[in-house]
Amino acid sequence: MGSMRRRLKRLERLSEDKMIVIPQRDRTVKKFPQSARAAAFTNIMDRMGAGEDAPPEHPLTVAARNSSDCRWSESVFAGTEEGGSGPIEDLSES
Repeated sequence: MGSMRRRLKRLERLSEDKMIVIPQRDRTVKKFPQSARAAAFTNIMDRMGAGEDAPPEHPLTVAARNSSDCRWSESVFAGTEEGGSGPIEDLSES
């Protein structure tokens, strides 16, 4: 039984090495696969200027905004308080 437990612990450690781990203010952590980084960035770009048609925020974005680590809470993944989904002002000259 001890051998199985050691194997499981080893597999768990190996899988965590490949995970994005974001510490939260409530002292928990949120974990995401590496592929979530690209998906979250694409989601942020899709939300920009989409207004009411904006897709829901990616969970990594929410985790970054609620992070206790400033490398996450001040990153592009944290976005803005408004979420960046409001309409974009037309600055072109008519």
